[in-house]
Amino acid sequence: MQDMKYNEINKFESKRHEALMGVWWGGLMLKKAAREYFKDQPLTETQFNVLVVLEMAKTELTQRDLSDRLLVDKSNLTGLVDRMVKNGIIVRKSVEGDRRCNVIEITTKGLKALAKAKPGYEALVKKIMSVFSDEETAELTKFMLKLHGGLDASNVEANN
Repeated sequence: MQDMKYNEINKFESKRHEALMGVWWGGLMLKKAAREYFKDQPLTETQFNVLVVLEMAKTELTQRDLSDRLLVDKSNLTGLVDRMVKNGIIVRKSVEGDRRCNVIEITTKGLKALAKAKPGYEALVKKIMSVFSDEETAELTKFMLKLHGGLDASNVEANN
């Protein structure tokens, strides 16, 4: 059963439902591949994602900014940030004039851990995405952005 495709396991009457489940199934498979990769790394998958967001940021990021960019509830991020600070891979810096707000910065130790994990991760991404041509990759990105728009619209409607 492990080698079967999602649409071989479940038969769908709706092509839209089948396509959506393909996205869902792909996400689960990506999560599994990431979990496998990061089990031998100095960082967890989530810590890696935090450090990548911090490294790529053009400005300082607060904990709320990180929460928004990672699509993680702020309360869940607090414990993660606490552990990362304790491990010395990030630091919290107070924002002058706002005691409730902290800027999160990556440390030298964090940069070193990220540099160690990145090459293998990038090789994994390349391997996974090698099934697509450059044009197909661009199309996939376009379709995912379109799906995200549909998800945003459905969340707005669901909350009204």
